[in-house]
Amino acid sequence: MTLTVTEFLILHALAQRPGFVKSRDNLMDAAYDDQVYVDDRTIDSHIKRLRKKFKQVDDNFDAIETLYGVGYRYKE
Repeated sequence: MTLTVTEFLILHALAQRPGFVKSRDNLMDAAYDDQVYVDDRTIDSHIKRLRKKFKQVDDNFDAIETLYGVGYRYKE
């Protein structure tokens, strides 16, 4: 499995503090330079691709949780 740099940075930001909720803004700050503008829904797309890639390796992967209206967290 190969991750893009952005996917890796998002995964790193989440896995660094398992159980801690990261908002889309937090994840954008972790993955993108301040000079780059991206829509916050871009993070949703990256999360979707990350889950898909991990499920190709482990069909039971569910470590990235969505907290609707709040953000994402990596399960403890």
